Order: sequence, then structure tokens, then C-alpha cells
Amino acid sequence: MTRILSRRAFLERAAVIGAAAAGVDQLADRTLAEAPTPRENPETVKSEPDVILHRGGYPGWPWVTRTARGLVCVFRDDGVHGFSPTGKVMWTFSRDDGNTWAPARVVVDEPEVDDRNAAVAELPDGTLMVCYNTYTKDLVSQCMVTCSSDHGATWAPPRPIAELDARTRGAPIALASGDIFIPIYRAPGNGSIAARSADGGKSWELSHVPDTEGFLGDEWVVLEVEQGRIVGIIRNSGARDGHFWKTESRDGGRTWDVPVKTNVRDARSTSPAHLDLDGKTPLLTYADRRMVSVSMVASGDAEFRRWDLEGRLPCYQYRPDGEPIADASYPVSVAVGEHRRFIVDYEIRPEGKWIAGYFVDLPEHWQ
Repeated sequence: MTRILSRRAFLERAAVIGAAAAGVDQLADRTLAEAPTPRENPETVKSEPDVILHRGGYPGWPWVTRTARGLVCVFRDDGVHGFSPTGKVMWTFSRDDGNTWAPARVVVDEPEVDDRNAAVAELPDGTLMVCYNTYTKDLVSQCMVTCSSDHGATWAPPRPIAELDARTRGAPIALASGDIFIPIYRAPGNGSIAARSADGGKSWELSHVPDTEGFLGDEWVVLEVEQGRIVGIIRNSGARDGHFWKTESRDGGRTWDVPVKTNVRDARSTSPAHLDLDGKTPLLTYADRRMVSVSMVASGDAEFRRWDLEGRLPCYQYRPDGEPIADASYPVSVAVGEHRRFIVDYEIRPEGKWIAGYFVDLPEHWQ
């Protein structure tokens, strides 16, 4: 269960982790041309998965979470990246912290509709909630939720979140208030939206994250860091500099600050990052070079803008030579022990198409 931390607690962590090497605004304003492209040592950075969760036609965009019974991973599978009338949401589970995985089973598969962009969470009562979006041949999306009260054996009929063309990425979170929150977005790149339910997902209220100069909201993830205070990390469709932006709500997701740029960026493109706490340490898992490599960074900044880039932890690169693969880079991580996390990602390579898993050992001072 995520611990709720005060601003003071985060500031205390800053003394351990350290601040970023330079001011956030100065770092954030660097262009792609000015910023160095990191190259990892292939002898010290993994270039093949520790485990393959699922091999498929075009499996993509996975999400992993811890439940009372182990790890659960959801993803979409079909034969192509774009629209497919047979696209479906799948799920699998692990009882040994990610070392082995059960054969994947279907969560939802609506005929002639591409069910995709799934994410999963276990609610406080043990219910599994999966959010995802449908996608039609007319390229129209709708955000949906489905739940299981029997650990995934059966799934309830899906319910729509809203009657608008929108998509999902981040998982539902159960707020301290008892509400459920899901970050959604208008697509492609038309603004980030907060969906909040006070009745267990039967109905939803929407609020919009403001856009601002140089920023247009897209896929995002959220974390409740203290009661009523929700932090969001957002992929930006309003610029091509690769920076992630941050917003927050102090009223349980009803209203949102104007987003601000962080000092973390993808040097090739952008794909959504994953925000979590490991113990008391905020962690960002992200593609530092999309389709090339994935890293983690920690932060001691209570405002979640400055991340310790000097202490960036390279997690893996897809090829030993540092060249890109065809498609990849939607990493999500979960704790699987003290100082250890498990990352799921999708990889489309000439030698195979799969949902991959990587174990990553964290520096002890991150705890």
C-alpha cells in the first residue's frame, strides 16, 4: 500500500537523495540539440529481458500492480499497432514476484472494436479494476472500466467513464477519501482529464488539467502523496523537447494547477513515464531514449519538479549496440522486495513480439 507523506517528509528525503545538479528552469529549457544523448555501457546495462510474460501478435502498453495475491499485469494484444477489430485486453499473474507468469487470459474483447491501453489496480476491498479504452474503425475512443471480485476469474460488463472521445493510460487509484481516480486524456494530444468517482466506479465527474504555453496534455499518471494531494506526471504534446510536465491537485482531484516543466526528458521522443513511491522515495520510471533505453530517477523535491539526474539509474537498453528497436517504451515498475523493482514493457523486435520483464536493483540510499 502506498504511504502518504507530508511535504516535510519529502524535504527530509531531499537531504538523502540530493537536489538536481542545476535549477529546474535552466535545465528544463535546454533544447534537444544542447542536451547530451546518454550512451550506456553494454557490459553493465541489461539488453535482454529477465522474463517474458507473454508472446503475441503485437502485445503492447502493459501495466503491472501488486495485489494481495501477487503481481497482476494487463496489456493489449493483436497483430498490428493501429486499429484492429480483434484487439483485446489480456491479463496474467505471478505468485513469485515476477519470476514466472500464468498463461494470459482475456479480460474484455468486444467484437469489431479494438480494446486497448489497459491499466489495473486492486481497490481496498480486493476488487480488481481495469481501465481501458475502446477504439473503432472510425478511430474514435471511449474510456471504460471493468471489475472482478473473484481475483480475475470473471469480469463484470464494462461501464463507460464518459461519453467523449478519450483514452486511458494510468491505472485507477483509490484515494484516501474513498473516491476512485483515473487519469484520462483526449486523443491524440488534446488535453489531460481527471475522472473521479464517489460511488465505486458507477458514475464519474470530470475536470480538466489546464493547458499553457508550450504544453498540451496527453497521457499521464498520478499518485496521491498525502490526503487530498494528487501529483500527476504528464506527457506533453505541445512541444518536441521531450520533457515531462507536472501538475497537482490539493482537493482530491477536483481542480488542477497549471502544469510546469520538470527537468526529466526523453532524448528521442516521448512516451509516458510511471510515477510511484518505493518506500518513502519518489521514483520515475521512463524511457530516456524511446525505443532505445529505460531509466529510473529519484527525487527529494516535495514539488516533484527536480529529479536527481546525476544519480539516474540505467535499467536496460533494448539492444547491446544502443540502436533502437521497432517499437517499445511504456515502462511501469512495481516493488518486488527491499531495494528491488520489476519493470514491465512491450518490445517489438525482428526476433519476437512480447511483454518483457526486467528486475532492477536500486541504490540503498534511495530508501
